[in-house]
Amino acid sequence: MRINNIIKFDLESRAKDLKGEGKTLEDISQILTEEAKTPISISTVYRYFESNEKAMVQAIEKSDKLKAKVADAEINTITKRVEIIDQFLEISEQALSCGDFRAAVMALRGATEAQDSLDERLGKLKAPTNTNINILNIQEAIHGARERFISAITSTITEEETADYFGQSN
Repeated sequence: MRINNIIKFDLESRAKDLKGEGKTLEDISQILTEEAKTPISISTVYRYFESNEKAMVQAIEKSDKLKAKVADAEINTITKRVEIIDQFLEISEQALSCGDFRAAVMALRGATEAQDSLDERLGKLKAPTNTNINILNIQEAIHGARERFISAITSTITEEETADYFGQSN
C-alpha cells in the first residue's frame, strides 16, 4: 500500500494544525501543496484524516470552538439524563400513591438504569483543570437526584410491601 503524501513529506503536524484552525480539506490541500512544493490532493487530505483517527482527535483538541461544542453536547446529554431520572422518580411516587407497586418498581428500575448510564457517562467525561461551573451544577443535580432516588426507594417500598405484592411471606 502506498504511503500517504502527508506522511511521506512529514506534513502531519501541519495538517493537524490546519484542521484544528477549522480549515476545509480543500484549504488544507492548497496550503500543504504550496508549503511542500508537491501536489497534495483533497482526497489525500481526506484519506489521511479518515485513516488517522488520532490526527482527528488532536485536531479537535486544538480547536477551541470544537472543544466548546463537545463540552456543550456533554452537558446537554447529562442534563437530559438527570431530567429522565427525576421523571422516573415522579412516576414511581405517583404509582405508589395509587397503590400500583409493579409500576413503582418498574419506574425505579428505569431510574436505576438511567443513573447507571449517567454514571458511565460521567466516567468518560474528563473535567478540565479549570473547573467549569456548569459541571459543578450538574454534579450537584446528580447528587440531589441520587438522594431523591435513595429516599424514594427506602421510604416508599418496604420489604413487607414488596413481599405482599409478590405474594411471598416472611
